Order: sequence, then structure tokens, then C-alpha cells
Amino acid sequence: MKKFFLPFLFLVGIVWVIFTQVPLPLHNNFSLSASARQPNNSSDYEVWAIDQADSFDGTPLGGNLYVLSGDDRDFLRGNAKVEKVNLAASAKSKGFAAGQKPHWIAFNKGATYAIVGHATTAQVYAIDANKREVVDSILPPGLPNSNSHAVYPSKDNNFVFVADTPGQRIHKISTNYEAPGGKIFGEVKTLDFNTSETKTALGTPTARPVVAVVDDAGKFVYVTFADGGVAIANVETLTIAHIYNKDEVTFNGLIAAQVGDNFITNAGNANPEIADFVYVYDNKSLLENPSKRPDFIKVPQSGNDVHGVVVVRDKYLWQLNRASNTITIHDFKPNPFDANIDGSNKVRAVNLVELTDTALGPDPAPDLIDTSPSQEIAFISQRGPNPISGNDPAFFNSVGATPGVGVVQIENDGKDAKPTYLYKFDNVVNGVNIGDFHALAVRK
Repeated sequence: MKKFFLPFLFLVGIVWVIFTQVPLPLHNNFSLSASARQPNNSSDYEVWAIDQADSFDGTPLGGNLYVLSGDDRDFLRGNAKVEKVNLAASAKSKGFAAGQKPHWIAFNKGATYAIVGHATTAQVYAIDANKREVVDSILPPGLPNSNSHAVYPSKDNNFVFVADTPGQRIHKISTNYEAPGGKIFGEVKTLDFNTSETKTALGTPTARPVVAVVDDAGKFVYVTFADGGVAIANVETLTIAHIYNKDEVTFNGLIAAQVGDNFITNAGNANPEIADFVYVYDNKSLLENPSKRPDFIKVPQSGNDVHGVVVVRDKYLWQLNRASNTITIHDFKPNPFDANIDGSNKVRAVNLVELTDTALGPDPAPDLIDTSPSQEIAFISQRGPNPISGNDPAFFNSVGATPGVGVVQIENDGKDAKPTYLYKFDNVVNGVNIGDFHALAVRK
């Protein structure tokens, strides 16, 4: 009996090792890489992404919100739960006018509310994050030539900044997330850039802001412009403190974000023959001496049509290149303005990750990006075959094949990326796929 029992145990042991240790094929022909660090079974969280095309009820450009929830492993394996919210219908159910082309989403501190801006109309929504309902809406002044292209709440939850691109102004909207009756939005103050003095300082024929992002201290707001240049304005007084002209900071500034003591903006364009750039500003020196224009570093950007930006583990700056379907990864020093750091190493590109013909599809057209709370995964909004914003018909830079949310596993402590899964969400109307994802944020 024993001579059969021991070989049997040996065989069971081999089978056990095989079935518990070897990665098995998963959705989209994806298998968890044996060389990558496997994420822990982290707590659940949510990824919010918006298809800015027609709503499910047919409302033109009314938009549909997708809320994906699960833990890291759920997202990697394609098992995240998906909820759909008709944004136009939600707004109308509360007596608000439906906005068109919901283009930007950001959470307040605490992630109790999501703020949504629209690229065609100027409505700004406040969405109760737990109920998934639009509970307040505001229309900043400036009709008919206005929109709310990008929205960013302050860290203290006291206001939201709105970039009104065609109106050539930004708005500061007071917010109270504890207000009775759900009246989130309050007083609106406006900074108008459509003046001869501002346009002369920028060196541009217009002063169309793309984004307006407040620093963590709530003291200054960084504003990028479609035709070039960056303005830094005082949050309290809504006056311009400093301007960088179009020759210093090139056209079509797209993103702004704080990283430690520094601030980042970038500039991208569809023409592969024109360079894209990332800019790093010494925000600490600005806070210490507001009268001195902060130093900044200009870094050429590999890839074409740079757009979304995220910093991974405070070490690496990831930039999405929408037209070339790549991620440029930069090594970001904690203090790039330290005189002891050699210039070539201050913000250095260390990797270029190809996304074409991966798990994300043949042509992802990646737009915006955010990371999971564990920073083991990055999420990417992907454009559709019929984009309704940001496309240059000479280059088809915003044209993608697979609208939805792409999942990328973060590897090598943030220095590398592995495309892993695609949550593809088509929006077919009269036989045409109009799905077009832009806004994306992780609720943390």
C-alpha cells in the first residue's frame, strides 16, 4: 500500500504546484506576468469615466457616466462591476438643463462629490458620488460664447476653478458640500484674460484657457492656453501674478498638476513634426516669494500629441501620447531645481511604452490617466472611431478604435507599464459607433 501511496502524494504535489503557481490565460488573451509584482487583494475602489457622446435616451451629446468598481485583481482580470448613469437624464430629473459633451471630471477632497464640466455648454454638475445622481448644476456667466472645458476643485473644498476656453476666462465657484438641500455651488468670480495687456504678454492673438489648476496650498492657480503661454494667478484676488509667453511655453497647454513642491504643465499637438514639451515650475519658491517669477524647466517630450499626465509613486512622470499610442515615462527627481542635479537628469525620459496592438486594442488613442489607490494599476480613457473633441482632421490624432477604459499594470516600481485589459464600451447609433471617452478619474 505504501509503495503506491508515496508516488500518489508526489503526483498530487506536482498538480498542486501547477494549478496554484502557474498563471492561467484570462480575458483578452491576457495573463498576469510572472515577472511582474502581483498586486495584493486591495480594498475596493471606483473608476469613473464618461462617454461624452449621445446619452442612452438619445439626448445629443448628453453623455453617459460609467462607474467601474472592484479591487486591483478584479480590474486586471476584467471582473470589475460596471454601472451606467445617463447624465442628461439625471440632470433633467432634478430640474436642471442637460449639458452637452461632458468633458472633464474631478472629485472633491474626500471624494463625496464629483464635479463635471462640459466642452460644448457651460454647465458644471455636482454629482453625489454615493447616489450617482446630479444634485446641483451651475451655469457660469458668459453665454452664449462659453464652456466649462476643465474643472478642478481646491484641496480645501472651498471652490472649483473652471476653464472657459471660448470665453477666454476662468471662473472661481464657491462650493459647500455640506449645504442643506444639496445646493453645492455658490458665488462665482471671474478672471477675464481677453484684454490687450494679457494677450500682449502671452504674445498670442487670443487668451483661451485650457485648464486652471490650483496648487495644494490654495494660493495660486496655473492656467494653460490653447495658443501658448501660461499664467499664474492669485487665487484670493484673481489677479495675474506671472505670465510665461508663447515662446517660453508652447501652444496648446493641456494639463497642470502639483508634484510635491513643484508644479507641472505640458503642451502637445497633433503634428508629429512639432515637438511636445513638459514644464516643471518651482512652486515652493513661488509661495515663499510671490513677487518673483518661479523658475521652470522645459523638457522635450518623446511621443506625439501628449495629453494626460500622472505621477507614479512620486518617482516617475507618465505622459500619454494620444496620436502615437504610447506612454512616455520620465524619471522625476524629488527636487529638480537642486543645483547639484545635472541638467540632463532633472526630468529624464527613461521609457517609451507602446500601446498599439496590445490588450488595449489596435488603436487606443489614450487621453486621460489616473492610478489606483495602491498605484499598482493605471487607468486610461480611450477615444472612439468618431471623436467629437480635440481631433485635427489632418492627423486623426483623436481617432481610436476601442472606446472605453484601458487597464495598465504598473511594473518595475513605476518605470514600466504592461497593458492588461480593456473595458470596451461602444455607443452605436444608426449603425455608427459614436462612443468617445475623455473624462476619467479614480475615486480614492
